[in-house]
Amino acid sequence: MNRRTALAALLSITFAIGVPAYAQITSREFHADLSAWNQTRLTESTALGSVDLQLELSTLTLSWDIQFSGLVSSPLAASLHGPAQPGANGLPFIDLAPNGIVSPLKGSAVITEAQTQYLLAGWTYVNITTKLWPFGEIRGQLDVGSRN
Repeated sequence: MNRRTALAALLSITFAIGVPAYAQITSREFHADLSAWNQTRLTESTALGSVDLQLELSTLTLSWDIQFSGLVSSPLAASLHGPAQPGANGLPFIDLAPNGIVSPLKGSAVITEAQTQYLLAGWTYVNITTKLWPFGEIRGQLDVGSRN
């Protein structure tokens, strides 16, 4: 077998093995733990929560399930923010509680290509703001992957 034939065979095998596995990826999952420790400003709250997101790649539909408890103050908003690396602040781009802030928060929205890239890069976070802490009582940076 000459070098060209061997390369063609290797590429054919790689294509046959790699494409079906890639073609089966239809969604991505994201998770974050919410706490006051993740805020960029001093927040003295013992509230905790968790965020689970699923992104359908074909439609860019983002679905969420957010659970929280122990907020010290009346909730004002729950939002997805970005782009922002951990420890930095970004702008809110999705209202995660359009019908009121009661745990659990569940919903979905279609996001843009840019917002998808922020999610995949780990540059998004969920922030729950309250009357006492208008910049956020609890926050969590989203990681690619489901809850461990």
